[in-house]
Amino acid sequence: MKKSSFIFGTVLLALVNVVVRSLGFIYRIFLSRLIGATAIGLYQMVFPFLMVLITIPTAGIPIAVSKLVAKEKSLHNREGIYKVLLLALSLGGITSFILSVFVSLKIDFIVNQILKNPDLYYPVLWTIPTISIVTFSSILRGFFYGLKEMAPAASAQIIEQFFRIVFVLTYLYYKIPSNPVAAATIAIIGISIGEIAGLLYLVFRFNFKKIITKSHYIRTYSDSSLEIFNHLLFVAVPITLSRLVSVVMQTANSILIPQRLQVAGYSSVAAIETFGKISGMAMPLLYLPFTVTTALVLNIIPNISEQLAINNWKDVEYKSSLALRITLLVAIPTTIIYAIFGHHLAQLIYGHEDVGRYLSIISYGMIFLCMQHTLSGILHGMGKQIATTINYILGMMLQLYCTYFLIPNPRYGINGFFIGFLLATFTIFALNLITLMRHIKLNISFMQAVLKPAFASLLMIIAMIYSYQNFYSLSSSNAWSTVVSSIIGGCLYLFILLITKTFDINRLINTIKE
Repeated sequence: MKKSSFIFGTVLLALVNVVVRSLGFIYRIFLSRLIGATAIGLYQMVFPFLMVLITIPTAGIPIAVSKLVAKEKSLHNREGIYKVLLLALSLGGITSFILSVFVSLKIDFIVNQILKNPDLYYPVLWTIPTISIVTFSSILRGFFYGLKEMAPAASAQIIEQFFRIVFVLTYLYYKIPSNPVAAATIAIIGISIGEIAGLLYLVFRFNFKKIITKSHYIRTYSDSSLEIFNHLLFVAVPITLSRLVSVVMQTANSILIPQRLQVAGYSSVAAIETFGKISGMAMPLLYLPFTVTTALVLNIIPNISEQLAINNWKDVEYKSSLALRITLLVAIPTTIIYAIFGHHLAQLIYGHEDVGRYLSIISYGMIFLCMQHTLSGILHGMGKQIATTINYILGMMLQLYCTYFLIPNPRYGINGFFIGFLLATFTIFALNLITLMRHIKLNISFMQAVLKPAFASLLMIIAMIYSYQNFYSLSSSNAWSTVVSSIIGGCLYLFILLITKTFDINRLINTIKE
């Protein structure tokens, strides 16, 4: 079994995403118990600021590295691979250095005028080393993705999370900070500790011998450093801009939604509570399928780039179609579960049944949300990142319009946000699909990709409802009834996929062995 297999890499990264997210979820529970609500609040104020900072050097550059390294690898161009990596590290290093200097010089302005809390001085101060560490770590992961060696990059993510958790929880357990500010600072320092561990592992796994072996790489013509640098910028800048738009939109929504709800007649407390239930409870559940689509995107970008370098359009079309079919296999049942079973899940996880109503509404956009994510990855691999950025901005403008003008109308209220979210999600999906179909022909059977998974999903949800009712009548426990019915439904869904040959196990094994 080749470790460069598209399916193998996707499965590996998906499993790693599950492990990392699970560790992160457990970590948050223990952290909140050890440092308390005030310290968590301070940490949550600094963390989004840090995410904005690291978005600039890490959103586009690692993807550009993955794409360009895959291209040079397909051409057996050793010199080109080295140039891409060195130039990317230089670009990332310069960008992170400028950001670090900016934060250092403007830290008083940041904590007093932007974050509006002087207590955040030391937590913000300790974000400075994190910027460069995360940048270099992300670029090296992109390098391994480009070589189609998923194991080092995947292992590094687990190591980062593990060392971060061990450092923070061990420190807090043996030496409880005297105040919430110190506790929040330790949590911020833990991010750097974890990233350092992951970066050292990636450096250790940097296998020079494999890259320079003449049997694998021959000397060919290589673009000049300036040309490669221009290629890096051409790929990285639009993707970075798209991510920044996403961050800005999240920030705008966090400000606008509570304000516009108050205009619609909500009290200040009700407005904040409603926004919190949507953004902090319903949305994280909605993005759970991104565990799979993120793995697909990270894997498909270097695969498509590699095949385009040798003009293998047939393989590009095959892998693009396969990625979209896998996305639908995950998105269709999840959409139906959230739409019908959302109330039970929300009650089980959060203890708030009204969160389930919000989840059920936004779940209708899940198929389009997952599809647009995978489509953007395919287009990035094809070098169409400018088109995806324009598509994304157009969709987000539509959502912002609905947020600003529909929410204040008492006729719509918070439903104005849902309308904007669903319209924006569908618009971005449609524009990305149209863009892709202008360049390649997708080989997707509607029967195999949509109707059979939908049929299996309907039988699954019927089994879940029936088993939930019967088990609840015996146990009177919503938690256990939801868990048992979910397991039964999931197993039935996979079984139906197998017997209807929607999911061909023999073909899957052969694909992995390719």
